[in-house]
Amino acid sequence: MDRTLRQLAFGAVLAAMTGTGALAQDKLQMQMNWTADSAHLGFAVAQVNGIYADHDLDVQLVEGRGSAVAAQIVATGQTELGYADTGATLNVASKGAPIRIISTIWKSGQFGIQYLAASGIKEPKDLIGKKLAVSPGSAMLPLIPVFLRANGIEESQVEIVSAAESAFIGLLTSGQVDAVSQTPENIVVPLKAQGVEAGNMYFYNHGVPIASLALVAREDKLQANPDAYKRFVKATALGWQEAMKNPEAAVDALLKVFPETGHSRENLLKSAEYSFASVCPGGSGDVIGVTDDETWASMYKVMTTAMELPDAKPVTDYYTLDYVPADPVTCP
Repeated sequence: MDRTLRQLAFGAVLAAMTGTGALAQDKLQMQMNWTADSAHLGFAVAQVNGIYADHDLDVQLVEGRGSAVAAQIVATGQTELGYADTGATLNVASKGAPIRIISTIWKSGQFGIQYLAASGIKEPKDLIGKKLAVSPGSAMLPLIPVFLRANGIEESQVEIVSAAESAFIGLLTSGQVDAVSQTPENIVVPLKAQGVEAGNMYFYNHGVPIASLALVAREDKLQANPDAYKRFVKATALGWQEAMKNPEAAVDALLKVFPETGHSRENLLKSAEYSFASVCPGGSGDVIGVTDDETWASMYKVMTTAMELPDAKPVTDYYTLDYVPADPVTCP
């Protein structure tokens, strides 16, 4: 090899090592479901720790205004990805929007039943003869009968009290109700800040499998660049895995990416526990971002019978497992 060729070869190797001349990163924007909180820790870690960059991705995380809005923005092609509630996404898709769920990040929703530790409630059947507060028009309301039936409880055996969610903590601490239906982040965490211990039962773990936050993309964009979406799903799963290994660093990453968030570091750390439980409802070894076909079928039954989702389409029209990693990323 003559000197000129050797110089060219050396330059090519150097460019590869330094990144000069490397292929351009794929730019992806993700519309979030809401403003930054513990539901976004894994994304922040993937951003700050360079996991997205390592997967040749230039990712922009945009705070949102609700899951339905995020799904609609994806549907209209204004963004490459959305992070939205599965129920809201399927509602948008059922109206003809060309979108599909490519990964379930919160494999279980945080919806459930919360109660004071001193109440003696530990399992669903302990609610028999008790007062349960539910907000009228809330997403939890249609799931209560499904939850009760799944646990062998007649609706007449539990007194349902209609109340505003803003009153739940006061109703619990004053003893006016025995339990409420909300999320642990909105009930258990603030009660703990007051020095009051509270317990939680997820619907997901008690017969009502409903996934919550998921990654959504438009079908034509998926077809145009499938590899970029596969890399994003894998990098995001790795981000969540790292977040669970080091929650404090994950919260610091979130505060770095979103310094104007209204959540304190202390509350984000407390909430992280429940976000991680939603990502890994099966505990250590659970596969991050993947809900299997059997569970999807069960969820769809709940959505079409209790949540008024039309059943005109098969559930397989709404999700795909084609973009999750071939080598599973598992919960630590």
